[in-house]
Amino acid sequence: MSSSHDLLSLPDVFGLATVTDPSRGHFPGISAAPLAVGQAKQNALARFDAHGFEAAAVTAIAAAPGGAPPTTTHRARRVEVTFDPPFGFLTVHRPSGLVLTTGWISRPS
Repeated sequence: MSSSHDLLSLPDVFGLATVTDPSRGHFPGISAAPLAVGQAKQNALARFDAHGFEAAAVTAIAAAPGGAPPTTTHRARRVEVTFDPPFGFLTVHRPSGLVLTTGWISRPS
């Protein structure tokens, strides 16, 4: 199954209502110029067959010029992670605890 979504059609549901307001900038750590979200779309795919389960999602967000830069500053933290194989992974819907996908990487490509 596959699906395409315009995430700005329901911006509150996807947590995008605030960052679409172009009257002020929302991403000072990304650009010196004030930015707002102009477009946000997502395509998702889930495939179930005799060989197992596959899931993927791609999200694209386009920035639009925003208003004046914010007057407050923020510290951005950087985190680096190394996954040495073999390793397993899973995705969990936090509110319900439902495991959505799982996988095991023994020989990465």
